[in-house]
Amino acid sequence: MSRLDKSLVSARVLLEIGAWRAPIFMVDRIADYKPGNNASITVVKHVTFNEPYISGHYPDNPVMPGVMIAEVFSQASEYLSLLNDFTVRYQQERGENLVSFDDVAKALATESGVATVLAERKRIIGYLVSQNIKFKHVVFPGDSLYVTSQLTAVDEKGFYHYNVEARVGRHIASCGRIINYRGENKAGT
Repeated sequence: MSRLDKSLVSARVLLEIGAWRAPIFMVDRIADYKPGNNASITVVKHVTFNEPYISGHYPDNPVMPGVMIAEVFSQASEYLSLLNDFTVRYQQERGENLVSFDDVAKALATESGVATVLAERKRIIGYLVSQNIKFKHVVFPGDSLYVTSQLTAVDEKGFYHYNVEARVGRHIASCGRIINYRGENKAGT
């Protein structure tokens, strides 16, 4: 179940471990995370009138563009895979299994945990390469978008497959599948 009142990591750490910066940093909070083979994550994106893309889309009736919802899907999925990499590396280095949201939050609240996840961020690079997304409900400024991503497969070529869904309240705003490519960052090593 999502933790609506807290985040897996502080805002500072969220920004530090993310591969994105303004104006397209699209995740405000990690509300839930389940590690492992059937890993999943739920992130929150608060849509505001201050978003740079809102004023032009559309001036008389502002809505969140679908491409930005797809970007939230991509970022949520990359956080999911990064956190999975972190839990594996943490277990290898420290011999401790991180099996729950609280375990991961506790580990990431330490300097050594942050250093470990940053090392993983530097080691891996990811790209959104494919998507099959359906849009079902309009997202307006003032809405909070709850995005869930579930890892469904990793193939031998480094493509990670995710089922994704974005909700505003009980309404499904968008859903589908995305594929990210993740590989070794040769420039970051």
